[in-house]
Amino acid sequence: MLWPFELHRSYHRRNDIHARFGGQQQGGISTPADAPGIFIFTGHGAGHVGYQDVFEADGSFRYTGQGQLGDMRMISGNRAIRDHVQNGKDLLLFQQTKKGGPVRFEGLYVCGGWEIEPQPDMNGQPRQAIVFTLVPQSGLTIEAQDLATEAPTDLPLAELRKRALKAAITANEANPRVALANVRARSKAVRDYVLARAAGVCEACRNPAPFLTAAGQPYLEAHHIHKLSDGGPDQPASVAAVCPNCHRRAHFGEDQITLNNELLERVRRIEK
Repeated sequence: MLWPFELHRSYHRRNDIHARFGGQQQGGISTPADAPGIFIFTGHGAGHVGYQDVFEADGSFRYTGQGQLGDMRMISGNRAIRDHVQNGKDLLLFQQTKKGGPVRFEGLYVCGGWEIEPQPDMNGQPRQAIVFTLVPQSGLTIEAQDLATEAPTDLPLAELRKRALKAAITANEANPRVALANVRARSKAVRDYVLARAAGVCEACRNPAPFLTAAGQPYLEAHHIHKLSDGGPDQPASVAAVCPNCHRRAHFGEDQITLNNELLERVRRIEK
């Protein structure tokens, strides 16, 4: 799905988000049943009710999970964040800077892991809190020069698919220092499989790759069909290997919705 939110633009939570996509209108984690995303809210007043959220220097976001009193459990919204890749859900982060005011879209994120740490609850009592490390998708896009010079993998397609499917499973409990590396590794596993699956033929226009790379491989790009960007891990059934022209068309063409829907159906048939 191509989300209608612009980076750093402010929105009315009830009218612009929930009225259109559903989900709980209160609390920090909203899980709409019929939309391929999870809305995460942080900001004004969070520190006063036991949540200690912070943006780190490396761009990652430390997000305290759901639960105001007592030890947190990996249920409900917390489980939804942990399993979002496996369940084909995007993480959309919004920040509120003023009580009762609009929320600002901070971008799409990927859960790189989580850990348990002591934090006070809303009554000031010590408890064990779940803290997720969320990595921005914008920092995970594979650059074209990396694709052009990277040596091909010699693993069989079945093994690459196995690794790609494993990469899309539940995020693990992990130290935040390795979260970015974890997400990059998961993203690369999916990308390597999808490029091998295409066997040098664009999965959109069905034409051969337009040229060979310096490493002697057909040049195609990994396209995350239902996302605004092309960073972060995803299910192999929603990532396609496409030529540069189709890639740009899928993001900016006037027929991008039709093209992406057709591509999604084609890739899902292949994966079945």
